Amino acid sequence: MGFSTIYLRSFKFDKPLTSEHANTLIEFNETEHEDEVGKPGGGGKPPTYYCQWIPTEDLGGLEWDKAEKFYYGKEWLVYLIEQFIKPWGYTLNGESPWYVDDFQEAGILKVVDNVVIEESRDISAIKSEYGEFEPD
Repeated sequence: MGFSTIYLRSFKFDKPLTSEHANTLIEFNETEHEDEVGKPGGGGKPPTYYCQWIPTEDLGGLEWDKAEKFYYGKEWLVYLIEQFIKPWGYTLNGESPWYVDDFQEAGILKVVDNVVIEESRDISAIKSEYGEFEPD
């Protein structure tokens, strides 16, 4: 059994993704990531097996894919920015409140000109200000 980190907002690109770039990120989202010995994490490798950030429908941003058990959202954003977004010439900005009910943890994940910052917040304050995730 695992937990899920709920991200309530998307991040915005300075210009819409091209179809080719969006498809690359979608394919990346659908791929299990591991090194030659079957492990993810650290040293320039993907942080975990699954990246759950995907392009928004309008290709103007990046959002949580709403699948369960998303871990290391901050680390994944840093990885995507370094491996794809910056090299492609995009700039990502925005903030997404997040929470984990199981641990009563919450915060704000911010991206300012491709730099990722995370700030802890009270879970009640996050839910009160931004609402709660409602599955489709």
